[in-house]
Amino acid sequence: MEDKRLFQRVLFSHDAKLIIAEQQWSTQILDLSLHGFLCTEPSLFPADTGDHVQLELKLGDEHIIKMNAIIAHVDKHMLGMKCHHIDLDSIAELKRLMQLNIANEELLNRDITQLAR
Repeated sequence: MEDKRLFQRVLFSHDAKLIIAEQQWSTQILDLSLHGFLCTEPSLFPADTGDHVQLELKLGDEHIIKMNAIIAHVDKHMLGMKCHHIDLDSIAELKRLMQLNIANEELLNRDITQLAR
């Protein structure tokens, strides 16, 4: 099956939080791209495809990525998320994280160009 994604994904296992309204759920990020992420579905998670969530991914005391996302798919206890909005500080952190995990700088630059469209 051909992968039709425009953005390069990297495997990245890290704890994170999903937030809807005032409620939070712990999750595990499985992979990341500049345009979304895949994570485990928390137990008793009430959201479904098309719902809006906020991701909070702490990379240390000072580094945090916050992304507003839309649930693109739910499959086998995993949630596929599409980025809806990300602030400049978070995109800078995400870009840095991607640079550390993508060996090919040209692919990352292509992804950044696609993101700007």
